[in-house]
Amino acid sequence: MLYEEMVDEELAIMDEEPEEPSKTLSPPAIQVPLSSLMRSPVTIEMGASVQEAINLMIENRVGAILVVSDGVLKGIFGERDVLLKILNKPVGDVSEIPVENFMKFDPHTARVEDSLDTAVFHMARGGFRHIPVVNELNQPVGMVSTRHIVSYIIDHYPQEVLTLPPEPVRKAMQAREGA
Repeated sequence: MLYEEMVDEELAIMDEEPEEPSKTLSPPAIQVPLSSLMRSPVTIEMGASVQEAINLMIENRVGAILVVSDGVLKGIFGERDVLLKILNKPVGDVSEIPVENFMKFDPHTARVEDSLDTAVFHMARGGFRHIPVVNELNQPVGMVSTRHIVSYIIDHYPQEVLTLPPEPVRKAMQAREGA
């Protein structure tokens, strides 16, 4: 079978009507409360070293941690801070420098009752990948990251997200060209 015929056959299969109607991200589907997808926050006290903060991020496999003082959110420190402000720069010994020297003070926050669409809007508009979820006393109660949002969408819309071209096209695309 020629390559063009395989592609035409696969395209015809892909054009067939799906057995189930496709879901869309309707307002009720993305207006779920953040409490349904947030994770427990990883926190560190003001005055802790940058090295301690980095170790905590690695240990907990998170991209950002919340910096607190007496349980109240003061800032956020993440991978971008390490990459853009510390790595390959003459900052000194990171085990002696306090994390507040490189954290973002007063980050944008959300509340538990806020919805996913609100968080996505603020994250996209602000260009950040993590949003702390706080209570009325500004104490961290959770964290929402782009990873959590993507996982939520995949869990609730697997057909739409994970639909891949049929197997033969992928194999044909991997075939070597030429002699």
